Amino acid sequence: MQLHPSDSSTVDRKKALDIIENHQIIGMGDSWENDRGQPEKFKNQVAIGDVVLVRSEGSPLALVSIAEECLPNNEASVWFPISRKVNIVAIDEKGHVKNEYKNITNKNWTEGIYAPTTFESANNWSFLKYWYGKVTREKLMENIKLSNKRKEEIKSLWKQFKDEYTETDCNEIQKAIDELQTQWATYREKIMDGSLSIDDYTNRKYSSDVTMPGGYLCNFLERTTRVIYGSSKPGNANNFMVKLNEDGTTYTIKKKLGRSEKQTTHSKDQATEIFDESIKPLLHAIVSSSDAEKIIHAIENSDYHAKQVLRKAAVLNNHSMFLSMYSDEAINSLHNEFVLSDEATNIGKGHEVRVITNNLLDIDTESQVESVLLSRFLWKYATISGITDQDSPNVILYGPPGTGKTYAVSNSLKYLCQGDKSRYEIVQFHPSFTYEDFIEGIKPKGVTKDGNIKFELVDGVFKKFCKRAKEECRKAKAEKREPNAYFFIVDEINRANLSSVFGETLSLLEKGYRHNGVNGTNLMKTQYSGLIEDLIKDDPESKSLAYHLEDSQVYFGVPENVYFIGMMNDVDKSIDTFDLALRRRFKWIRKDCDYDVIENDVKFRNGDDFNNIEEYRKCCEKLNTFVSQELGLGKSYEFGHSFFMKITSIANSKNITAKNLETLFKLHLQPTFKEYLRAMYPESELDKKIEEALQKFTSKIQAK
Repeated sequence: MQLHPSDSSTVDRKKALDIIENHQIIGMGDSWENDRGQPEKFKNQVAIGDVVLVRSEGSPLALVSIAEECLPNNEASVWFPISRKVNIVAIDEKGHVKNEYKNITNKNWTEGIYAPTTFESANNWSFLKYWYGKVTREKLMENIKLSNKRKEEIKSLWKQFKDEYTETDCNEIQKAIDELQTQWATYREKIMDGSLSIDDYTNRKYSSDVTMPGGYLCNFLERTTRVIYGSSKPGNANNFMVKLNEDGTTYTIKKKLGRSEKQTTHSKDQATEIFDESIKPLLHAIVSSSDAEKIIHAIENSDYHAKQVLRKAAVLNNHSMFLSMYSDEAINSLHNEFVLSDEATNIGKGHEVRVITNNLLDIDTESQVESVLLSRFLWKYATISGITDQDSPNVILYGPPGTGKTYAVSNSLKYLCQGDKSRYEIVQFHPSFTYEDFIEGIKPKGVTKDGNIKFELVDGVFKKFCKRAKEECRKAKAEKREPNAYFFIVDEINRANLSSVFGETLSLLEKGYRHNGVNGTNLMKTQYSGLIEDLIKDDPESKSLAYHLEDSQVYFGVPENVYFIGMMNDVDKSIDTFDLALRRRFKWIRKDCDYDVIENDVKFRNGDDFNNIEEYRKCCEKLNTFVSQELGLGKSYEFGHSFFMKITSIANSKNITAKNLETLFKLHLQPTFKEYLRAMYPESELDKKIEEALQKFTSKIQAK
């Protein structure tokens, strides 16, 4: 908007600046001829927190955020009758932003934007977002959300993580980085001088005329660099916007047509025209700049679909500014925990996290190895943070067998507890597991002198654990610090009668009913509280049986620092066995087969990649699709990635063969698969379905 009075088309910058800085308001007339409803928009459509760009004399002057609802102006020295209080975000007294506009758009300010009479919505004006992002990120360190305790924990975890890498490990990583950077330089040089051709960009990987690293740029960014710089899969190769088809002659072009998308097949000349007009300038904008804001702006404001690979190019070109992480879920998890910011884009959020961690962890930004390790560390941290959510301390990990549920949790425990085994407990439920095993109960404890069985009241495993966690809470309160987190893990949680096991203590799991470890709030009596009280009257030493003793009354509670994590294979027993009262108290995280793990982590015995690992991945996907969709068994009956990773111990060469797949299927998949089928088909059809599944599994390899 502008701040000019009704009798003038402009207001000089000095006067406008005085209004903003000294009065901290913006405003306009309440009506004028041909006002196009702007006063009404200003009063009713602008919300508190909205950002407004103020221009003066044809140049940007200030960014402000709306602080209050619209009010009549009482400032005698200011001409306009309606106004809104604002907070100043940025001032551009010297006109640098005007020059910045030209730098990133190749247009002059006055010719590149619509000049409103007074006030106009700028929701689709990406430069406003660019300037706002730039000035807010300059103040990023002032907006860190992490508590001092959490900062120290992250520093400790980072040190622990780095210590796991030996000097030899780091040298190997540096060697791989050097090789990839040399290969990337080949592409970068072509991008910079404009000689990158459509054949360099999209080609058949195994074509006889391929000379570029990884075959072509899209494959280099997606696959060749994945071990060091992370997986950046586009979802579908058509998302590269221009793709050479299997016939090696025609091209698929993905265009945006309004709100709809259309995929069409074209000649090389037509594809080259799109490539030269749209893709080459975008790649050039990314690799020619060392300004994070310009790179973020170029990527996130483009119509390019596979933004993951553009982000990978940004990482390869500026390793110290970005994270080699491309998952929205992981980036969002880190960003939400680390910083108070309204940044909306993936790479923008990643950049902000990178800036914070560079500072917090004292990262050597010159070290490419340290950048790689930092991204790996934050990926691991984000994965763990997704499980241990302070807002949802009770979690169930569920899904098919072999999807890494136990592995994920055990790795998280080792990482989070830093070797302190007193902070976690792992138990496995079974059909005979009871309330007495879990909370407390009367159990046989030896034999008396006259040969009778002796019974005693004993604590269950969860109650013992809660006592340890409570003691940590008490110490933390006394030392004026946050208590350490404690983790109680139950494997195969659905195999026990859960309502019976939890009993009346179920409600105490809820976040709002957790005990602070000190006073008498959020506690309840259990069915054995009265017995413990009687025992204490007879023998004061028995007070050790009480979780909390107050006015001779015995109570039980679940401390606020306890995380409860359950794991289950939902194929063994349906989630429906959880009644509603149980289900609503847990956050549910589904773990399915992770094909990226298969493609990235399955190695030949000497540690090299298999030559046809991509085809093997497709074989695994095809088998699981057959099981879940064609047979109609559902996703719960698919095979997890750990089953498919066993190919490493079977394959004798770097080319996985159909015979290898058959061996894997018969040794590791068929016994489980046959049991699945028995629940759906008569015995006479089992062999036929098994053979059909084997054919589906091996078809992609056999076809080669």
